[in-house]
Amino acid sequence: MGFPLDWPTPVEWVLRIAREPLALLADHAHCELKAATTAQSLIAKNPEQRSLVLALGDVAIEEMQHFVRVVQELHLRGGELGPQDENPYAARLHAVSAPTRASLFLDRLVIAHLIEARSLERFHLLAHHLADARLAALYQELLPSEAAHQGLYLRLAREAFGVDAVAVRVARLRALEGEVMAALPFEPRVHSGLAPLPVAAR
Repeated sequence: MGFPLDWPTPVEWVLRIAREPLALLADHAHCELKAATTAQSLIAKNPEQRSLVLALGDVAIEEMQHFVRVVQELHLRGGELGPQDENPYAARLHAVSAPTRASLFLDRLVIAHLIEARSLERFHLLAHHLADARLAALYQELLPSEAAHQGLYLRLAREAFGVDAVAVRVARLRALEGEVMAALPFEPRVHSGLAPLPVAAR
């Protein structure tokens, strides 16, 4: 399976995150919440986009269903959701893209596409390389939705801005996403990297 990403995640990431399944599941649950919020926010800010309103209404519902599914697995394993904190990956991606931004709406759609694509890549790796068969099956179960969501955000961007304009912006943001991911340290998060932590943070 190919992924529209410039920085491929090495299998080492799976081997490291497999040591902390409860932290992974808690972060994953919060990612689903944030994904639902993103869909709802795009609807609220662009109510005139009929195709978007209907499509992202379905996405918001599905993301909340995934949230419940992941939290159930977390609780079954004795874990707790815990408070939501900032997602360093998403925050950094939005920050580094801002100086070159011509349209916030376009960038929000493209960044949502890239985040879903990264999630798809990570879920695929987890499904195929986790030794924990139950957890691997959960990520296998979620793969079709992630694939559909990353494709949907790209389609919505093309409908609103045209294929050529979107292609230019996707190329730029895809490169930035790869740079952001390559620079992130490892944490038990869905969207962490593998860069060494700064000495002061160790």
